[in-house]
Amino acid sequence: KTTGDDHAFVLRRLTLSDTIQTNDEVHVSIELCPVMKALVDTQVFQRLRNVVQLGTAQYLYACANHNRFQHSLGVAFLAEKMCAKIKADQPELGATDKDVLCVKLAGLLHDIGHGPYSHLYEEFRNNRLPKFLEEHPDLDHEYDDCKNLCIPDDWSHEESSLIMIDAALEELGLKIDMKNLDKPLKQIGDGVDAKSMRVFKPPGVNDCVLTSRDFVFIKECIYGKPLKESKGSFIGRQKEGQEWLYDIVNNRHNGLDVDKIDYFARDSGRTIGSRGIDIKMIDDARVARGKCSRPDKCPTCKELGFPRLHYMVCYPKKRVEASMSFFQRRIKLHSSVYQHKKTNAAACMILDILCLADPFLRLQSKTGEKFPISRAANRSDFLVRLDDSVLSLIEQSTDERLEEARALCTRLRKHDLYKCALDKPLQPYDNGPFDLEGEDRQCDEFVWNMSEHEIQAGIIHELKVWEETSNPNLLEAKDFVVEKYCMHHGGKTANPLGRMRFFDEMNEKLFGPIQDLPVADQVNEKDYTSVVPISLQKVGIRIYCRDASKRDTVNQFFHQWYERMRRGEVGEAEITDLMGSQEGNDNVAQYSAAVPLSQDDPEDDDSDDEGQKQYDLDRSPVPIRSR
Repeated sequence: KTTGDDHAFVLRRLTLSDTIQTNDEVHVSIELCPVMKALVDTQVFQRLRNVVQLGTAQYLYACANHNRFQHSLGVAFLAEKMCAKIKADQPELGATDKDVLCVKLAGLLHDIGHGPYSHLYEEFRNNRLPKFLEEHPDLDHEYDDCKNLCIPDDWSHEESSLIMIDAALEELGLKIDMKNLDKPLKQIGDGVDAKSMRVFKPPGVNDCVLTSRDFVFIKECIYGKPLKESKGSFIGRQKEGQEWLYDIVNNRHNGLDVDKIDYFARDSGRTIGSRGIDIKMIDDARVARGKCSRPDKCPTCKELGFPRLHYMVCYPKKRVEASMSFFQRRIKLHSSVYQHKKTNAAACMILDILCLADPFLRLQSKTGEKFPISRAANRSDFLVRLDDSVLSLIEQSTDERLEEARALCTRLRKHDLYKCALDKPLQPYDNGPFDLEGEDRQCDEFVWNMSEHEIQAGIIHELKVWEETSNPNLLEAKDFVVEKYCMHHGGKTANPLGRMRFFDEMNEKLFGPIQDLPVADQVNEKDYTSVVPISLQKVGIRIYCRDASKRDTVNQFFHQWYERMRRGEVGEAEITDLMGSQEGNDNVAQYSAAVPLSQDDPEDDDSDDEGQKQYDLDRSPVPIRSR
């Protein structure tokens, strides 16, 4: 027993004998140090066993049912490997064994805040449900019992991860003390002795106990930027020469990090069968000085007003081709897995199920407080009770108000997915895969810049154009979903290599004093034309039918509408009038239009008004597409 504040706590001390090994399908064997094991054994972390990694890809690939738990262990393994390698090869950087442990824990905990079906929950919470409720104002009163549970509009799963880290520590009887950052974690209850949360290997390391500052650093590594309470600057590791530590788990400069290295390998092995990691992307990583690639997002450069040199993770120029292959693997996974039409068809169904159930279904926290699915994001006691089993709760409910949601669950279980009526590639920009000119290019650009709802309205309007020969009730907006998709290498229309920095060769300066580190530069794409693809992104429109009998009808009316668009017979005025006339029409969009799942994060949208600038790289699968 140990006395803390005014209470006597029953504590256990972590020891080296708590270390365990576990098998892994990608990395063969992963060691869990005592601190890592303590966090893994919390209820908060174990919940990830029931959060599938690839959302709805399991409806396309039978083996794509691996979970966030497995991926998190893999990222922790790679984070430790890369950080320890750089620490050993470049001792002048001054990295410590505690830094390595913190980066490993950031890899372990980076996805702890994911909701049901991973990024599908974000799409539901941020986009689909608000539109659904806007179209069904009669359901607003169903949320009268939870008006105090509002969630900010800019919420992301990374923010949920931060509060879930606090919940995991609380389960261990610990808490981050922002007033005493350089002291061990605050002891607030029974559990693990705060002074035993430390580095165990190698033994006898000085300054080995993890402090509150260390856990703030872990949070910053996950968040990818300073925490909101830190007022725009990193406080976990404040020395300029330590900033490269933030690049390993969530690379804010170019997106090539251990998170994506792990899930590219893991997801490929479970789907398209090409499992494997290019270990050179770990072994050849070195810290050099490089010009900031995102000065508009970098807190330091934004304040200075110009891009400065950062200490960042860079690669020798001999790894340029391997780096481009890494980004090409990204778009291949998007096309074959993450945004495959069947994956997205199942996603549309689950989003409809969640929207139909949310106003009526109430889950219950450990203390008995009730909450809807959508309001769990920023309460750890709610989110810990929410995982992929929510569909089973809906299925097993006897509430008559959930009858429509249960019917969709039955369809999903029977693999009776929404049918893809149309998959039309578009080329609204230059350097695309097709040789389009004139009116074809203009039409594609005009259609791409329309919203899904406007495209849906245009298709429905074709009923009016052909009403003399068609049944006006032949097609309703509730019968189909319009989806715009975008697949790219990580920079949208720009080459993601442009954000990476490469040095000429391994030289003595890399291993010398930090102030003498070489400057790594952006590569000239003209020197690597053989590995840079002509087209860097694929965009298009898909239409999914909720009613399979309307599949051919939707296809026909879309092509009629598109052809009139191409010939210039449909103008913006017609679309504007159409949208105005549809207000209050019950036939329009019973459910909001689907947004395709992708590997992009809303925070990573660098596009300007014309949508031409690059997106930042994704963070974790299967994320949502930026709007």
